[in-house]
Amino acid sequence: MKLLPIGIPTFSEIIENNYIYVDKTKEIYNMVNTGKIYFLSRPRRFGKSLLLSTLESLFKGEKELFNDLYICDRWDWEQSYSVIHLDMTEVNSETVEKLKTTLKELINSIAIKNNIILKNTEYNTVFYELIEKIHANTNKNVVILVDEYDAPLIDNLTDESLLDDVKDVMNSFYRILKSRNEILKFVFLTGVSKFSNVSVFSGINSPDDISLNKDFATICGYTQEELEDYFKEYINNLAFKLNSSFDECLEDIKVCYDGYSWDDEISLYNPYSTLKLFRQKTFGNYWFSTGTTSLLMKTIKSRSLNPDNIEGLFETSNLSESDLMDFESVSDDITALLFQTGYLTIAKIVEKRRSVSYFLDFPNMEVKTSFYENLLSVFTNYSKKNVRYLNKHLKNSLRECDEDSMRKYLQLMISKISNDRHIPQESFYQDLFLVWLHGAGFEIQEEINTNIGILDGVINLGDAVIVCEVKFSMEKSFDELIADAFNQIYDKKYYMPYINKKVFLLAIGVHGKEIDCRFKPLEEKYLLK
Repeated sequence: MKLLPIGIPTFSEIIENNYIYVDKTKEIYNMVNTGKIYFLSRPRRFGKSLLLSTLESLFKGEKELFNDLYICDRWDWEQSYSVIHLDMTEVNSETVEKLKTTLKELINSIAIKNNIILKNTEYNTVFYELIEKIHANTNKNVVILVDEYDAPLIDNLTDESLLDDVKDVMNSFYRILKSRNEILKFVFLTGVSKFSNVSVFSGINSPDDISLNKDFATICGYTQEELEDYFKEYINNLAFKLNSSFDECLEDIKVCYDGYSWDDEISLYNPYSTLKLFRQKTFGNYWFSTGTTSLLMKTIKSRSLNPDNIEGLFETSNLSESDLMDFESVSDDITALLFQTGYLTIAKIVEKRRSVSYFLDFPNMEVKTSFYENLLSVFTNYSKKNVRYLNKHLKNSLRECDEDSMRKYLQLMISKISNDRHIPQESFYQDLFLVWLHGAGFEIQEEINTNIGILDGVINLGDAVIVCEVKFSMEKSFDELIADAFNQIYDKKYYMPYINKKVFLLAIGVHGKEIDCRFKPLEEKYLLK
């Protein structure tokens, strides 16, 4: 079998060392032949670096690397160009001075590779001089590839004072691309967020943002067809190891790592998570640990958000393209940040005569469970390791309907919530419990509107369901709270849509900071009503 290219963003290394390369050169060919200056937003670890490396080899005319790929017989290999390839994750933006210094060092390192001596000493003028001298030496226009153009900005999102200074530096740097447009052959920038007030996105020479362009929706990530074609042997090996069929294994992979979409038509697998799955041969939350988790959790903490108002953290429906793509600050544009960093993806697009509306959702189980796991860590002040410990026992308690165990771990969960986060309201504990269920990976329907009431939640266990109701009071006893919860389920017949399965009822009572619970199977007499 060909090898798995985990952590290898260099096209030539992948081709020359028998790694799997999922052919994206059809999309590349169409892009290069329909425009000149492009920007693409995709989450981290989604294949942007490999895309730029492929473009670099293509423009350099390295034909031997493209044998058997779509573009091989369609490209003019007689032409080659010099490429300035900038990886902005290499610069240090801890201070403005470090940023200027490392930008200049990055440009000088490229100059040395091209046998060019630069005379300028400023971080932006050396970039200008490099482009000029490469053009003069080759008598050809220059290709500019910028990987993670926004890395210095993303790294300082929570420090608004430093962020403003970093923006000024990057504005001056990227403005060079506009000033030398006439001697540039092709320009491609990738990043996570599109900062609308950065100079590269303003003026007549601003790049064509193809992030939501349906023609390039699959330029990064794996389609279903690509997954089954390129990784068939790995899927077979995983299925054998897990003692499941090929189709069962494929469905599990889909639930965990598929679901990303930028066009509402084709869903894509996260490349990093998929490759890690095939390497480790076990399902895990691989990508989430590489994302901007700490940034999001800092934002949640700074907003003093609690489980019952977490929905206010982001809007997910009826959004415009500018709502998704334009970004100013983490305090104002949390929805855009969640979308651009890969925590949310497009679930539906509604097109009308003069407008397009986008609806968002979590892409898959990996992202959803990890997101809520981190939320629970924020709310309870438990470490993520301890949260995972709680999740493990929550799963066992629910599946076995073990009251004693459930009561113990419910109490452990709320005991660590600080006083300033406790809200003496029923909705707080309802939503805290739902956050916990999501983090544990359960398939759950929450706050279900029925014709006579709102059901707190239903946990789907396959051939069985658990109908949940949470009650809170500072005056009532636990016995009264538990009875109220069961009576509401019975009186409002919350169980009726699920009587074709085994139905269990879970009542949770909260009194102050103490908690109790009861399980019971739905009695047969209620099935006849």
